[in-house]
Amino acid sequence: MKFKVPWMVLVVWGLVAFCNGQNKALFEHLKKVEKKQKNYNKLQPGWNLNLSSTLTVTQTAYHQWAAGGSNVLVWVAGIDGTAILDTVNWNWANESKILFGKARQNGEPARKTDDLIDLESVLTYKKKEFLNPYISLNLRTQMAPGYKYEAERRIKISDFFDPAYFTSGVGVGYSPKKTFRTRIGLAAQTTFAHQFTQYAKDKKWNVESGIQWVTHAERRFWEKLLIRSRLNMFSSFEKFEYGNIFWDTLVQASITKYIIVNIQTLVLYDAKVSKKTQLKEVLSIGIKYTFI
Repeated sequence: MKFKVPWMVLVVWGLVAFCNGQNKALFEHLKKVEKKQKNYNKLQPGWNLNLSSTLTVTQTAYHQWAAGGSNVLVWVAGIDGTAILDTVNWNWANESKILFGKARQNGEPARKTDDLIDLESVLTYKKKEFLNPYISLNLRTQMAPGYKYEAERRIKISDFFDPAYFTSGVGVGYSPKKTFRTRIGLAAQTTFAHQFTQYAKDKKWNVESGIQWVTHAERRFWEKLLIRSRLNMFSSFEKFEYGNIFWDTLVQASITKYIIVNIQTLVLYDAKVSKKTQLKEVLSIGIKYTFI
């Protein structure tokens, strides 16, 4: 028995040392993650650039499947970019989002599922700690023709830059950190149309003045989960109670460096297009590549 005690002491001491080493390694890792999180939330002086592309594909195929089913292929490609210039007195934020996707079912001609060009530029004068004056420009349109499908025929209802929405605004904004920005002010929204003038009150272009409220929120957890949301509301003075809503939310989980899982929701309300609130939800898996 007198020989067992030293061995037991050595074993216990070894376990304690191993646990301390693991705890130290874990602590150092958490410190690195926290440092990256702080850098992510904080703008660096000068240009802050980010550019990434995504491609998601969903495919379902059946052969002699007794329960029946439809062969479906859906793909969506996108590009997201930001270029933010931050100085002592000024902040110039430029953002772009481009999406395009199609779906094909049972060998039928492919139908468009996603089509968006969204460009925004906001120049803010950092006069106060919280409320800062700004001027903004925003352009939203599409790339390819859009169709409404009825029975055996399709009806063309939109096209490239037809319609297109150009909004300019001026007001005050609140931006306590890089990951949260909100602003409200006076705005003028110009709707351009060519063939489909119903979007611009049966004219080639139509201008509405009103109030615009835009909020950006973004949060990253453990470097693997990203939540990004943008709410854009515009109400014209002519019909203040019928405001336009464009609310885009993305939840993105990084499985590996390049493989991602997306959950995206889009809420739209535009009385000129539909009297009902439109809602789209997409769950997809795909590839993401970050250039900058």
